[in-house]
Amino acid sequence: MHLSLHKKAYKDILLIANGHEVYLDELSHLAENIHIIDSYLDNKNYLTSIDALKEFICKKKLNKKETKVIYASGLEGKEHIQKYLDDNFHICGNSFSDFRYLGNAYNIDTKLFTDAVVIPEKSNDYNYKYISKDYDSTGGLGIGNNISSKNIYYQRYIPGATFSISFLADNSKISLLGFNQIFTVKNNIKYPFLYAGAMNINFKNNLRNKMIDWVQEFTRFYQLKGFISIDFKVFENKIYLIDINPRLSGTYRIYKNKYKNLMASHVMSVEPISLYNDAYHSYIILYAKSSFKIKKSINEIKNISDVPKIGQTIEKDEPILTVNVSAQTENELRECINNTIKCVMEIIDCYNVDLEYE
Repeated sequence: MHLSLHKKAYKDILLIANGHEVYLDELSHLAENIHIIDSYLDNKNYLTSIDALKEFICKKKLNKKETKVIYASGLEGKEHIQKYLDDNFHICGNSFSDFRYLGNAYNIDTKLFTDAVVIPEKSNDYNYKYISKDYDSTGGLGIGNNISSKNIYYQRYIPGATFSISFLADNSKISLLGFNQIFTVKNNIKYPFLYAGAMNINFKNNLRNKMIDWVQEFTRFYQLKGFISIDFKVFENKIYLIDINPRLSGTYRIYKNKYKNLMASHVMSVEPISLYNDAYHSYIILYAKSSFKIKKSINEIKNISDVPKIGQTIEKDEPILTVNVSAQTENELRECINNTIKCVMEIIDCYNVDLEYE
């Protein structure tokens, strides 16, 4: 489909995303009307029940047959709402059914695994060499050493840095966007694996091509569509798959700065994406080390998004804002990120971020 300069592709798009602003610019070129459900900002949470969602749909007068749904986050663990959307709307990218099924890496057909690409061993019983994971965990929440919850399993802990691969899927083929390093918060005892952003990297590992080949076969096997990212670790010359994200995920922030038509390629078949920026990009999510109210000094921080309002109270361990940092080389970017975080920590009481690369 070619995008007209005058007529937009869709009348209505329903975007469900916690922290939606990163998607708005590209969506504005695709739809006449963009309707947003963002649990972080909405005065009323329309994702508490199907009735609450129906209230929003009625309020916005959305036609189920014509409205396209774009999903990033906010419906984790809400299977009843996911099923309702699958049954009544066109979901751009992969269906919620696929999202639920493949979101659990242990559902992947075992014949897809190879000598080089595997998943960590899983157990239903506590083991000190394993970490606990909530079945509905997201963003590093629900991961750690919980031995009391009923909704958890135990996964062998794989040491080392966490990486991800981001790509666009079109049923039987992929367009590789790039590899990334995932950041976590430093020294948070309660949430030791809290997701704190990412940066794109060269990833010159000898397993690089095997990972790309595996992703190609995985996409073909499940006939996947749209923007997808997969988190993994490298240990003892093997790739261990950690998380499958068959939806818009955080690294979209990176690649919207590098490629044209990224959102259009997620929602429909368009001309091939093209690289227009070969710089290195990152985003860093900063979390509150203690509860505090946002002051005007927050305006001194440059290149930020997901910005809270002056006077708003941020509770301990909640996200405060996102800092976006770019540079011409990977090493320069790491240095810029370090310097930026140091400057921000002088203005707001936030955790540092683990940038260690292995």
